[in-house]
Amino acid sequence: MANFTHDHGDTTWVMTSTALVYMMTPALACFYGGLVESKNFLNQLFLSIVCMALVPVQWCLFGYSFAFGSGNSVFGSFEYALDRKIGLVNLYGENVDTINPLTIPSLTYSAFQCAFAIITPALISGAVVGRMKLIPYMIFVFLWTTFCYDPLARWIFFNEGWLHQMGVIDFAGGLVVHMSSGVSGLVAAFILGSRAHFDPDVVNSGQTNLPFTIVGTGLLWVGWMGFNGGSALTATGNAALAIVNSNAAAASSMSMWIVLDIIHGKIRGQNNVFVSIPGVCSATVVGLVVITPSAAYIQPGYAVLVGLIGGFVVNLFLAGKKHFFHVDDTLDVFSCHGLGGFIGTLTTGLFCQTDVSRDVKNGAFYGNPIQLGYQLFGILIVTVYSFVCTVAILLPMHFTIGIRINRLDQVRGLDNVAHGVVDIEALQKVTQKKLPQVKPKPNDINVPSVVSIEEK
Repeated sequence: MANFTHDHGDTTWVMTSTALVYMMTPALACFYGGLVESKNFLNQLFLSIVCMALVPVQWCLFGYSFAFGSGNSVFGSFEYALDRKIGLVNLYGENVDTINPLTIPSLTYSAFQCAFAIITPALISGAVVGRMKLIPYMIFVFLWTTFCYDPLARWIFFNEGWLHQMGVIDFAGGLVVHMSSGVSGLVAAFILGSRAHFDPDVVNSGQTNLPFTIVGTGLLWVGWMGFNGGSALTATGNAALAIVNSNAAAASSMSMWIVLDIIHGKIRGQNNVFVSIPGVCSATVVGLVVITPSAAYIQPGYAVLVGLIGGFVVNLFLAGKKHFFHVDDTLDVFSCHGLGGFIGTLTTGLFCQTDVSRDVKNGAFYGNPIQLGYQLFGILIVTVYSFVCTVAILLPMHFTIGIRINRLDQVRGLDNVAHGVVDIEALQKVTQKKLPQVKPKPNDINVPSVVSIEEK
């Protein structure tokens, strides 16, 4: 048994960051919920929250062991299954985990990584709004976390992972979290098919609870301080740099989106300034996504540039999506997370510096163009692997137990169909409609309403 002295400051920071990242899943539920129709509002909240029930169980049983346990550069093992080995920690800082020697307890590290594993499949739920059965969805979340997320985390986050050893850089999940969920969301949307009454030409369909989206955006932004800052795993300048860069990228992406909205409005001939609330909220998320792979590896000035590039590219992609891309990725999971992760991973290969962090080599802008090649290879592997895993999980269920809600139930809404919730306001609107007048039958015209009885 090896002895390590845990740093109390590092431990406190990572535990705080764990709580912030856990908060991001309910925040994501609010963000998504505000963008769907009222009849699917509660169901959309549930699709995110249920990941907080399924993934921690998987993570404790074998997920952490598969991703960060003993094994080789590709596969983990069952050594840390049930957390039975990393749980042997006491007040004196004794720790049996020699595979991941850190200044924090192994249980702290496991909890932090579990928060990432929770939110990643929850992101996919935005692509299957209003048309996926609950049981197949929950099976998918469990299997996808096991066969897709855990291996990717091992390959890239784990120090001995083969992509990490090759030189692929991903500080906090641009590939492992965002690209994987973006690609998988797109594939899931394609396999499920479009919603009933889906119209790609209708831009703002069903956005009836936008205050929830605004609140969710704010909470995601705050949570991302733990998401990126906590990934430094120490309470040092690396964590501070990650937080500064995250804020800078989110703000610059939002600013770019606002400017583009104003320009688009003027082109359409609008007299007043037009700024889309869902667009601005999405821009914030895009900025945070694109900075995630490089948050502690680039200068703040580059973080502003990365946010501007991400906001510009994703905005233009969404503007052309309805004309050329008719897959019903309902809440733009691929556009924001898949494309955002792609942009962030590429810019990491351009702007990362050894002078900023000794954990990485210089990028292409600093005399090391091969780093850009490593990043492209990482993108290719994650894209292909996520695609294959999603197809392998969903198609068998599609052809056996079925994964799609029928058209009539989609029209009714999943709040009612899947959760038994009745929309009283909608029901009142239906009952208040005037019924057609029924003409009385000829024989009923002279029927008296009161029958008198004469006394004898």
